[in-house]
Amino acid sequence: MVTSSEPLVLNAIGEHTATVIIVHGLAESCHTWAKHVEHWRLNGTMDHVKFILPDAPVRPLTVGQGATRQAWFDILYFDGSSESIRENEDVNGIEVSKGYIQRLIQAEIESGTASERIVLVGFSQGAAISILAALTGDHKLGGIVSLSSWLVRYKDFESLLPEENPNRQVPILMGHGIDDRMVPVGLGKQSFDDLRRMGFSPCWEVYPGVGHETCEDELEDVEAFLQEQLGLH
Repeated sequence: MVTSSEPLVLNAIGEHTATVIIVHGLAESCHTWAKHVEHWRLNGTMDHVKFILPDAPVRPLTVGQGATRQAWFDILYFDGSSESIRENEDVNGIEVSKGYIQRLIQAEIESGTASERIVLVGFSQGAAISILAALTGDHKLGGIVSLSSWLVRYKDFESLLPEENPNRQVPILMGHGIDDRMVPVGLGKQSFDDLRRMGFSPCWEVYPGVGHETCEDELEDVEAFLQEQLGLH
């Protein structure tokens, strides 16, 4: 059984001029990132940004013998290798979550936010879904942040891209901890290389001594990226 809840919405303080959608990772929740948003708002530069923090559904995980966790898709098999991640995909779960994030984007546009004023931020599974949703979608976005993640559906990813891709030039920040044991940094770098081969221009940052987690330097880089892409200085 899969159960889900409504996103946590942190409305802009004052006039709403941009929206950032933050998609959390496996076994996290929307509240994991709410604390980072609160920190980013301390200096006042993000007062005009609305943050939407969706919650992944609770689902049984095959790799955990049915133990339930918040997850954007099932983990069918994992032995610590990049190959086990890439070759054992829950395609249906991935597609359902991709559609959900694309509907969040569409709802923001319909509410009056220009698509170029929407940025997607994701961690781990959430970043995998965010990049897929953004680059296969119909709307030109303001930017994408992918942390500790990889390209899902890599075998046919390129064929899923729109012929006239509105996000061909979209700014993409990819960050990864060098000591990540859940999503190997080599898999993240391969995904970066794959995107470059497809004609995108991502930026790649690595963080020494960091595992499958965020760190202060990375969060500062994400904050700077949001400020730059949304003109929040």
